[in-house]
Amino acid sequence: MKIIVGKNEWQIMVHGKGENLLLAFHGYGQNHLVFEHLSELMNETNCIWCIDLAFHGDNEKMNSKFLFDEEYVKELVDKIVETSGKSQIGLIGYSIGGRIALSITSLFPEKISEIFLLAPDGLPVSKTYLFLTHTWLGNVLFKRFVYQARIANFLLNLGKKIKLLSSKLADYYLFEIETFEKRKQLYSTWTAYKNAIPNKQKLLDWNRNGEVTCILGKHDRVITLKKTQENLKKVLPNSRVIILEAGHNLLSEKAIKKLSDFF
Repeated sequence: MKIIVGKNEWQIMVHGKGENLLLAFHGYGQNHLVFEHLSELMNETNCIWCIDLAFHGDNEKMNSKFLFDEEYVKELVDKIVETSGKSQIGLIGYSIGGRIALSITSLFPEKISEIFLLAPDGLPVSKTYLFLTHTWLGNVLFKRFVYQARIANFLLNLGKKIKLLSSKLADYYLFEIETFEKRKQLYSTWTAYKNAIPNKQKLLDWNRNGEVTCILGKHDRVITLKKTQENLKKVLPNSRVIILEAGHNLLSEKAIKKLSDFF
């Protein structure tokens, strides 16, 4: 299925024919296919629209100046509501998709009935991310990094050597920046969604009635369990929290099998 929002054409994969509509946002470097196993688990009562992020999957060739700001989010949500015929929708967000889902909820809480968060970014938002995308100096350094990654490689390897970063986490980041194409995708994605910053007070107000299910990996090195739990208690205190014996990849077939015990 395709929808047109502004000047952009978004490809959406539809799973299930249930009454509840859930719009799903995947993580960085992925596409809508990662929701295959989760959709199988949830599609009896839900209809899940899986949308590729800008610069990913079927939406890889997004305009380089694309910005996911409040005005654009309103257009997107209005279009989803109009197309689906629903007055409210639910959201699913994994990793950076979790931050996007939280941002949409805090912008238009009256349109969102529930959210499912899997290893969500945005609780809290990384200070490094804010520096690179919201300051002049940070953006200059970020642009330079796309063409020359020696400093970033050096710092990651140093952090690994002195055990400031775990080997697994350092290797994960090194893999994500190993080629020019990957670094360009990272820069384009991070800057496109730089305004997708959740408003904590609005989320707190929404959570009085809005339902939240947050799924976390006990051994997640990217979105750490302790820090995310601490922020959940402050921002979304009425959340249902599920902790799996898993790492960051909570959409794998193995992780979804464990999650089936809770649904």
